Amino acid sequence: PDYKSDKGETLGKFKSVARLTVPESERCIFFLKTYSCGDESGRRKYEDMLVDISNRKRESLEIDLADLEEFCLTIEGYENFPEIVQSNARRYASIFAEAADDIMPRRIFGVSDEDDSFDVLMRQRDQIGVEINENINVSPELPDVLRRRFRVYFKPGTKIAVRTVRSIRAADIGHLVTFTGVCTRVGDVKPLLEVACLTCDCCGFEIYQEVIGDNFNPINRCPSGACSLRAPTGELFLETRASKFIKFQEVKVQERSEDVPVGHIPRSLTVQVKGGLTRTMRPGDVVDITGIFLPKPSTGFKVRLFA
Repeated sequence: PDYKSDKGETLGKFKSVARLTVPESERCIFFLKTYSCGDESGRRKYEDMLVDISNRKRESLEIDLADLEEFCLTIEGYENFPEIVQSNARRYASIFAEAADDIMPRRIFGVSDEDDSFDVLMRQRDQIGVEINENINVSPELPDVLRRRFRVYFKPGTKIAVRTVRSIRAADIGHLVTFTGVCTRVGDVKPLLEVACLTCDCCGFEIYQEVIGDNFNPINRCPSGACSLRAPTGELFLETRASKFIKFQEVKVQERSEDVPVGHIPRSLTVQVKGGLTRTMRPGDVVDITGIFLPKPSTGFKVRLFA
């Protein structure tokens, strides 16, 4: 065989694939900036959402997967993008949030608009900035999660079928699933820590720690230059005023009676509701829920019991 021709043809294929390969963040930015509705108005749906979020009129960015499917059919190299988003929804929710942060328009102040306590606190942190002296560091850069005032939600597309609780398996972990059931228990709305602000009692250094999940281990040693030169380092304390909390609620959803086979016990799922979706369900409601199916590790007494 002619190895030179085969090698040259293979390199040509790799070059054509590389031209179509676009980073995920750029794909999300391109969709949010260029998608327009199919009606005569031709308005930019998601640009209008970002303007409302910037002007404090909206607290959610709802990505409709039907719009994403329609948009990707017209762009070369984007055909499989909606399926990739649905199979790894949690990661792409954060990517869409970062993309929205990059193209977020500036806030338009009106006559009656006033800054709330969070805006004043963020302005104070920005004025402090980053100051590095010989022995002390003051206030690191604020994380994007702390500045963000919206949450990203995915709406199911046309290809997502409504499933039963019993049909959701381990192969669906990480996927965006839609299922139907009956609410059997609705918990109280509680605050959930999303970004923890820790302050040193010796040098006043502030550090921000992002919390992922229900539990976290706070940093116990001050990383500033002033405390690193001392033998006993300063102790860090949680500052609730500068931390970020969101609303959190747990809902128990059980499969409907007509979906339970004869002689079987009804199965249930625990749904974690956050942000503006709290207090939207009551016990006894028949609901269709779209969310990310994730496992929850056992902690505490259950681990010792089954160890």
